[in-house]
Amino acid sequence: MDDDAKARVDIALQHWVDVRRLQKAAAQNGGRAQEGNRSAVTGGARLDGLNSLVVEEIKRAGMSDGLTFMTNRRATLAGYYRSSKAWDLAVLKDGQPVLVVEYKSMSGSEGKNLNNRADEVFGVAEDTRQAEAHGLLPKGLRRAYVFIMGISPESTKPVAIGRLIGQGDPEFSGASYLQRTAIMCRRLRETGLYDMTWAVGVQEDPFSWHDPDPRVGWDGLASDIHQAFSHRPTD
Repeated sequence: MDDDAKARVDIALQHWVDVRRLQKAAAQNGGRAQEGNRSAVTGGARLDGLNSLVVEEIKRAGMSDGLTFMTNRRATLAGYYRSSKAWDLAVLKDGQPVLVVEYKSMSGSEGKNLNNRADEVFGVAEDTRQAEAHGLLPKGLRRAYVFIMGISPESTKPVAIGRLIGQGDPEFSGASYLQRTAIMCRRLRETGLYDMTWAVGVQEDPFSWHDPDPRVGWDGLASDIHQAFSHRPTD
């Protein structure tokens, strides 16, 4: 990763940290201290920096003519198992969606919530695939998934699989929650549920970040973006 790319990622992830702090402080000052951590996690603005980073990378790929960028409720696409799904970002080419992006973040309560996030991401992908298969969405729509996890003793300690029915996958044995996130993102991409993924860990104080698996790091996501938007055929 060159210095320019690192600086742009730094800005996006620092934004996540800064907005989390502001949201947590606002919740505490409003007399809801017990909700501070939850407010810091659920406030949507914390991911605006990531969205700007991804949009900028798409534009850097060199095929920005005819592209429209929709966010939040404006990025609502048809579903199959449900009527619609609001993505965090939808990229349209001449009015037709060509890429949708979902951003998720987590800092705290990983043991309780990581499986829930996994259930969500699998369901979203399958819903979109079936919408394509049934003619509700255009064929060839790409999906991207970005997951930020806060770096802490809880998220980086080895975790046992526990008792299971069936044979547990040894790759998860002793893997931390941060590493499990990277495993999930790598397999989402390998199996085609998502075309682009990025798993990143962020330490808030002092600020730093790292990709637990370079195969699903920022460089990989940027490369996939450039491949999609540099060589995508025009109508």
